[in-house]
Amino acid sequence: MKLYEIPKGSKILLTVVEPKKGGSKQMCTFRHCDGMYSLIITPRGDAVHLGRNTEVVLVGDHYEVAPNV
Repeated sequence: MKLYEIPKGSKILLTVVEPKKGGSKQMCTFRHCDGMYSLIITPRGDAVHLGRNTEVVLVGDHYEVAPNV
């Protein structure tokens, strides 16, 4: 399924990379798609922008970016 197809407010597990801290998996909140990109908010309130056509899969009660096929 495409990112633009999931409901607003859905949880999406992302690996967020922070300077000098490396990457960590964080449960983020999908807000909406605006044009070609999405607005996803991390637990710290930072914005993440994935392409609206990013493939995602439902895993339990949240979504994850689909692995490359």
